[in-house]
Amino acid sequence: MTKPPNSSNPAKPIVLIAEPIADGPRDWLAQRAVLIQAHDPQTLQANLADADAIIVRTYTFVDQALLERAPKLRVIARAGVGLDNIDLDACRARGIEVVHTPKANTHAVVEYVIAMTLNALRPIVRFDRSVDTPLDTSADQSHWNALRAAAISPTSIVGSRLGIIGLGSIGSALAIAADALGMHIAYHDIQPVNEPILPTGRSCTKLSLDELARTCQVISVHVDGRASNHNLLAQPFFDQLRSTCLLLNTSRGFVLDESAAARFAASNPKAALILDVHADEPITDSSPLNTLPNVIRTPHIAAGTQGAKEQMSWVVRDVIAVLDGHPPTYPARPTKST
Repeated sequence: MTKPPNSSNPAKPIVLIAEPIADGPRDWLAQRAVLIQAHDPQTLQANLADADAIIVRTYTFVDQALLERAPKLRVIARAGVGLDNIDLDACRARGIEVVHTPKANTHAVVEYVIAMTLNALRPIVRFDRSVDTPLDTSADQSHWNALRAAAISPTSIVGSRLGIIGLGSIGSALAIAADALGMHIAYHDIQPVNEPILPTGRSCTKLSLDELARTCQVISVHVDGRASNHNLLAQPFFDQLRSTCLLLNTSRGFVLDESAAARFAASNPKAALILDVHADEPITDSSPLNTLPNVIRTPHIAAGTQGAKEQMSWVVRDVIAVLDGHPPTYPARPTKST
């Protein structure tokens, strides 16, 4: 519901919430600002002229055109990590602070990657009583033994090599979790990184992208939104992949060349692609990945736990800090183009 700018306390700043945030942080913010739930483009556009702050998530794009309609704007908050949908240069030119929550969803994404990897490499066969109920005869034991033999997993994450593309906060946390489960960790990053201390005492192995593609059984992608990462995983990358590779992408949809990915999946039925982010969201019917049985697509939910959503929504603390004239805890930093 839209509140008029001249509501009960005109001294309070006006904050547009362009996409829903968690109830607790929203209620906290409501005590300190006039909130306008601008979840549709029409309401957002109608209230930009009065806005002191805007809170966005994934699908609201803050560009020069939007900024020109918001002369009072002092802070833009991204309830999440990536800043691809915010024109940082345009905001900087206007002196508008951009804040986000770079650590809020780390563990949720790691949990998703580990869960999907375990499900792919070590699926657990359940005993279905409606189908597999043994009879009360001497054949019971042989039937039971046959069920157990058929359920033996031919693969395991233990001893396999995990290749992490992008060893930032999420990539590093994934390395620690996967190492504890017995995986060997390799990574590729275009920048110098602080390698995490792994629980087993082993170290991460830095590889070129080609070598990582050739040697890793599991590959997980955690890169940022810089322009050079568009189609980072294109035909040359897929040409190097093992025919049984498990590839997971929870970073950005545009990192993956979908046509090249589809050709790889179609040609290598024992491989699997698990994709949580997509070139087009919502996914379009024309995507070449839609009908392949070894491609699993989820609707951008890797960070989709209630706890992670709550933590991302607490970006409201930095909104109030900036509006009160204080430095934010998590200001956005420009992404280097290299």
